[in-house]
Amino acid sequence: MTTTIQVNDDTIEDLKTLKEQLNFGSYDALMKFFLKKTMKPEKSMWGAYGKMTMKEILNGLRDETDRY
Repeated sequence: MTTTIQVNDDTIEDLKTLKEQLNFGSYDALMKFFLKKTMKPEKSMWGAYGKMTMKEILNGLRDETDRY
């Protein structure tokens, strides 16, 4: 199913330029590319620091002025 959307003249010129620069065969492919890029969920940082022992965690929380 195809649909027509209204865009300003400057917008269609920008789309034409991007389509040529990025070598897309259609506006549909170009728009899908940008939609996937903007709708992609952010990568989780879970586990980025690896495993730490409890001692390492506690040492990181304490500074020189803390009481033990």
